[in-house]
Amino acid sequence: MRHFGALLLIGALAVFLIGCSSGTIDKDTKESPEVVSAAVPEEAEPSETQGESPASTVPGKKDVLAARERALEGMSPEQIERLSEVIIAANLRLESGYLYDDMFGKLEDPDSLYWNYFDQTGEIQIGWAYDGSLDMEAVCQAEGLTEEAFYAKYGTAVSAANNYAADDFITLMEELEASVQNENLKAELHDLAREMELAKGREMEHVNNVYKKLHDLDYFLLRYGPEVFENYISIYDTSTVSKYYGTLSVYNTL
Repeated sequence: MRHFGALLLIGALAVFLIGCSSGTIDKDTKESPEVVSAAVPEEAEPSETQGESPASTVPGKKDVLAARERALEGMSPEQIERLSEVIIAANLRLESGYLYDDMFGKLEDPDSLYWNYFDQTGEIQIGWAYDGSLDMEAVCQAEGLTEEAFYAKYGTAVSAANNYAADDFITLMEELEASVQNENLKAELHDLAREMELAKGREMEHVNNVYKKLHDLDYFLLRYGPEVFENYISIYDTSTVSKYYGTLSVYNTL
């Protein structure tokens, strides 16, 4: 299997390049900011779900290191490296969509073309672009067009290359689960596969759950979020990487 993490990051770059086409307005896509920042607009916050831990139970570095040692026990260095690379890359890909591309907002619409990232591989359509000088509402009113008809007449399909869809993610989580000895970590990977299977029904909340689990596995098990970007504190708001969503069973007794 080709390296999943590299392909995810390539996909993120493709979205960025497509969104930066000048002179157009994109539906279901938008530009990424020039300066990387993890500051999260309040309205873009992933929805909260029952069972998440409050901020007061955020694991400290000592807890994370101890949990990591237990979780990775019995795995070879190569297996640990593979697990870490995949989880970190997958988290960063969804985090990028969350922070810069209104991912959850788009996925609230089950008919959004953004769902093609989960349904299809290869060259996929992720939105529409049209000349920014056009007033879509005025044109539709003047010509008696529906929004769909407007895009058919004036729009250009916005495409991206997608190498991994939901089924590929599920297969990869199953592969990682087979390499893990710790039952708690096995359960986390199993939950990721299950949530992505449910997400195939085009329900945003399950993608939301996948994101939060990947986030916690990355920043509060395989790495320690509050220290990940400490050398870039002047340009990077650490509020995202320092947030714990409370999805990891190993910390339930804190």
